[in-house]
Amino acid sequence: MELHYARLLFTFTLSSDLPDPHAFFVTRAEFESAFRSSLACRRSDCAGCLSAAPCPFPATFGQQIAKDPEAVRRHQKPPLPFIFQFPVLPPSPNRGTNHQLALHLVGSAVQHVSSYLCAVRVLVESRKGRVLRVEAEAPGGGRTPIDAAGGVPLLSSQDPVLAGPLSTETVTLQLLTPLKLVNEGRLLKTFTFAQFARSLMRRISSLAYHYEGAEPSLDYRWLSQSSEAVETLEYGCRLVSWNGRPAGIAGTAVFGGDLEPFHLLLQLGMATHLGKGASFGFGSYRVKS
Repeated sequence: MELHYARLLFTFTLSSDLPDPHAFFVTRAEFESAFRSSLACRRSDCAGCLSAAPCPFPATFGQQIAKDPEAVRRHQKPPLPFIFQFPVLPPSPNRGTNHQLALHLVGSAVQHVSSYLCAVRVLVESRKGRVLRVEAEAPGGGRTPIDAAGGVPLLSSQDPVLAGPLSTETVTLQLLTPLKLVNEGRLLKTFTFAQFARSLMRRISSLAYHYEGAEPSLDYRWLSQSSEAVETLEYGCRLVSWNGRPAGIAGTAVFGGDLEPFHLLLQLGMATHLGKGASFGFGSYRVKS
C-alpha cells in the first residue's frame, strides 16, 4: 500500500500575547474562511457556483461521497485531504516567541499547494502571528524553502524518516496530542490495540482511495482479527481535558504480539494522525520499538 504526501513547515512568531495554549486546535472555521480568501472567493457556500467543478475549495472541503456503493460501504465519508501538526503554545506572556506548525497534503491535495500556503498565512495572522519562513521536507529529512510558484517534494511510507526498523514483537505508542476515538457516538476513555488499528485502517484506506485514486491492498478482515491477538503490556494513558472540556486520550501504551503486519499502517499513521479532529492536530502519535 502506498500513500504520498507533502510536508510543509511554517515557522512563525507571535506578534501579541496569545493566552490559550491550544488556540490553533480550534481553527476549522477560520481555516475554511482563510482558504476561500486565498481563492478571492466571497461566497459562503459553493451551491450554485459556476466555478465549483475546477475550484480547489470543494476539492478540499467538499468530502464528496463516492459513487461506487461498495466504496461507500468500505470508506463512507472521505476525510479531509490535509493534516495539521499544531504547536501547544507556552503560557502567556508569549509575545515574540517563535513556533512551527506542519501541514501534510495528501495525494491530489498537493495540486492546490499555492492555496494552502496563502490560507495558512491568513490563519496564522488570525491567531496574532506572522509567518517567517516556509519550507518543504524532502525524502530523508532535508528541508528546502518554497514559495507559491514552486513545486514540493513528495514523501511516502518508504521514506527513511518513517521507515525505520520496528520490533516484530512489541511496540510503544506515544500520543503527542489527545486521541479522540469514538464508539457509538461516545468518546472512548481507554483504547485497545485492536481499536487503534481498525481506526487506522479505515482512515488510511479512505485517504488512499479518495486522494490517491487507488484501493489499498489490505486484507481488512485478517488484519482486524489479528489485531485482537495483540495484548496491552503497559498502559499509561488517560482522558485529558483542554479548557475544561474532554480533549481525548493522552499518554503512552506498550503492546505485544505479532506486530509486523501493522508496521506500514503504524508508520503512515504518524503522518495522517488518527481519530476525530485528526486534520486539525489531534491524534498525533509517535511509534517506538
